[in-house]
Amino acid sequence: MLSLDANVIVVFLIVWVLVLVLSKLFFGPVRRVRDGRDQAILENRKSGRQALDSYDQSMREIETALKEAKAAAESARQALADGALKEKGRMISAVSAECKNQVETARADLDRTVRELKKKLEAEASALAERIEKKLLP
Repeated sequence: MLSLDANVIVVFLIVWVLVLVLSKLFFGPVRRVRDGRDQAILENRKSGRQALDSYDQSMREIETALKEAKAAAESARQALADGALKEKGRMISAVSAECKNQVETARADLDRTVRELKKKLEAEASALAERIEKKLLP
């Protein structure tokens, strides 16, 4: 059968002491560094996702604000265009009325001038007829 001698027990104890020492001095610190690195990677991924979510939310808010601003600008532009059309119509009406007044004034002046000229012409025609009559009928 198998007999155990002192060398096997010494080697066995040395291996266990070596495993314990390496666990404390090497494997433990390596494991802590690796765990710390894994934790930092997880935190960075979480922060990255949060930053991306925050960015997406900010972009949605900006796009919404931009759409609202465009709608407000279009509404203001349309209101100004409507106001300008109303003002244009009012100005055209005012100019048309002024032109009609000027035409009526000019027509009245022309009628008055024509009446005055007719009276003068009648007076001159009468005077001319009398002169012709005097010259023809001595």
